[in-house]
Amino acid sequence: MAIAPSGALPGAAVAAIGLAALVLDLAGRLPGDPQVTEDATRDCRRIAAILAPRATRRAAVAEIARSLVGSVQALARAADPGTAAPLLYAAAAQAGATCPASASPVLKREYRYARALAAAIEAAALGEAFLCEARAAYPDRVAALAARARIGAAADASFDRIAELLGIAVAEIMAAAAREAAGHLVQTAATLRSVVRVEAGRSFPATYAAWHLYRDPSRAEELLARAASGTPLFLPATYEALAPDR
Repeated sequence: MAIAPSGALPGAAVAAIGLAALVLDLAGRLPGDPQVTEDATRDCRRIAAILAPRATRRAAVAEIARSLVGSVQALARAADPGTAAPLLYAAAAQAGATCPASASPVLKREYRYARALAAAIEAAALGEAFLCEARAAYPDRVAALAARARIGAAADASFDRIAELLGIAVAEIMAAAAREAAGHLVQTAATLRSVVRVEAGRSFPATYAAWHLYRDPSRAEELLARAASGTPLFLPATYEALAPDR
């Protein structure tokens, strides 16, 4: 059984090593600028191997936080936003699990530095996820509004925890990013087409369905992609499609 770290700085070191591994994994999953990936990888390995084990002052923990937050931001901004957003949400959700645990009330209090460090990475990942949602392209109104809902749910679930651990000012910055991104998505959704549910009663070829809906058989591929159909000859009897002009 693992021995619980003996105090605040050893607890923060454990969290730092886990968070460095989390950001390192994010670097491997996010395709983007190779130089950004290389820089983030180098920084994460340095934190895990050198900085965290030698963290004997609060300033060292703050430096680790700055480095990891910078890596998260750089990786997110160099990647495709549609690809990055779900990975950033996942990283935010996993950040808290890097903190050491103990049944001792004293050690629980001591591990506040570790929890604050994890909260900093969570807040950074969520803030970048919100920006990615705002920058991503959406095929229809439903998809844009679903992104808005994801932002609201993530912000609501994290605001109190981040405010407690990092202060209300940090939480308000994250909340402001959520509001701006959500507002942009509402405006974007208004410019996109809605989705209709087509109940044909039987399977039809995609070209026939495209002509029936849009008077444009060239949109058959679009219908096939939305319906996740493996053959152009038979669409499902019920499927979703972009609303036609008429």
